[in-house]
Amino acid sequence: MLADRPGPQVGLDRRGDGWAYDIGFGGLDHVLASGRDINVLVLDTEVYSNTGGQASKATQRGAVARFAASGKGTPKKDLGATGRAYGNVYVAQVAIGANDVQTIKALMEADAWPGPRW
Repeated sequence: MLADRPGPQVGLDRRGDGWAYDIGFGGLDHVLASGRDINVLVLDTEVYSNTGGQASKATQRGAVARFAASGKGTPKKDLGATGRAYGNVYVAQVAIGANDVQTIKALMEADAWPGPRW
């Protein structure tokens, strides 16, 4: 898909939600604001998976996780809203395994989008 496009290739950036919601958020925001032709795929487990399942900004309000034994008190950060705010970013959210047709449709629409997509 992406390899068939003419011109320079930026590629695909695959990251976890801990990076996208927290430590890498500034870089992600900068890339989206640039308008560059890039795919960003955030694999959202809704906790910091590499630290044993700690609550993060990706964790839903009320969810029980490490360091949130009585339930997280704040809402999940809306990462998609950040992308949509720019007006030129394709944003899709799917639950892998819930609807394979919808997942493939979102990936194909993203691939066809001329600009940043996530």
